Amino acid sequence: MTTIALIAAVARNNVIGADQSIPWRIPSDFAWFKATTMGKPMVMGRKQFETFPKPLAGRPHIVVTRQHDYAPEGVLVRNSLPEALAAARRLAEASEQDEIMVIGGGDIYAQAMPLADRLYITHVDLAPAGDVRFPPIDPGIWRVAAEPEVARSERDEAAYTIKIYERVHGSAH
Repeated sequence: MTTIALIAAVARNNVIGADQSIPWRIPSDFAWFKATTMGKPMVMGRKQFETFPKPLAGRPHIVVTRQHDYAPEGVLVRNSLPEALAAARRLAEASEQDEIMVIGGGDIYAQAMPLADRLYITHVDLAPAGDVRFPPIDPGIWRVAAEPEVARSERDEAAYTIKIYERVHGSAH
């Protein structure tokens, strides 16, 4: 079975974005994100995708949008999260991956949280202003399964910890 995982960097106040960008720069976390998502299908909303200069190498992109004429080069476009997850599942199985990565933004995270089996959360030790938030992580539903150590960079703008959460009561789907 293919695992549905959400991956996000989340501030203490649950902020994940401000004005179409991330309100901090943590290069070592970007490297961890790349290593964790490499080869796996990534599902994201249109606004999230448009924050990238181009599709990220080595990972199929599935973009969710209601815009029926949206067709950027190098990505699959689906009009709903269920359609995107179905496409991601097919891509994962074809490439022998066992995980789909949901990478944002806020609306996609909110829709995907009830369907997720795993969360990869970088807890950023900041509380910036922002207009996009990650849904609350309910400790009755999620347990910390691992806390990987990541080598920090002197260029990181904030301290952080990474926690991998697993759903407490079996699969969400």
